[in-house]
Amino acid sequence: KQWYQRRVRVIILRLLFGTLYWYVCTSVIDGIKDNVGKCSTGPAETMLLCRAQGGMWKYVFDISGHMFMMVYCNLFITTHLEEMHEDEGPKGGSIPSQVISTMCLILVSLFDIMMVFTVLYWHTPPEKILGCLIGVAGWTLTFKQLVKLLAK
Repeated sequence: KQWYQRRVRVIILRLLFGTLYWYVCTSVIDGIKDNVGKCSTGPAETMLLCRAQGGMWKYVFDISGHMFMMVYCNLFITTHLEEMHEDEGPKGGSIPSQVISTMCLILVSLFDIMMVFTVLYWHTPPEKILGCLIGVAGWTLTFKQLVKLLAK
C-alpha cells in the first residue's frame, strides 16, 4: 500500500510540475516571439504596437514552440507508458490499459508526423533545435531530477 501511495504521489507531482514547466516555457517562448523582432513601419517595442501602427512584425528569433511541445509531450507520454508496463509485470495489462496504451501511441505517432512537417516547413534550424532542447530539458527535470528529489 505504501508503494502505491508513493507512486501516485510521484505521478501527481510530475503532472503538476510538467504543467507548470509547460506554462512557463510557452509564456517565455511567446514573450520572446512578441518582443524580439522588427516592425516594418518603424520603431515599435512589441508586435502588438507594430500591428496597431499598421505594420508587419518580422521575427528576429522565434523559438519553435511546436518542437518544444511535441518533443516534451512524446517523452512525457512514452515514459509514463514504459513505467505503466513495468508496473503491470510480465502478464501484461488489462483491456483498459491496453486501450489507453494504443491511444497514447496513436497520439505520439501524430506528434511525430507533426514534427516532420515542422522540420520541413517552419523555423530555422537553431529555432527548432532550441525548441527540442527545451523539451528534453523539461523531461529531464520532470522524470530524472524530480524523482531523485522525491526519493530522499
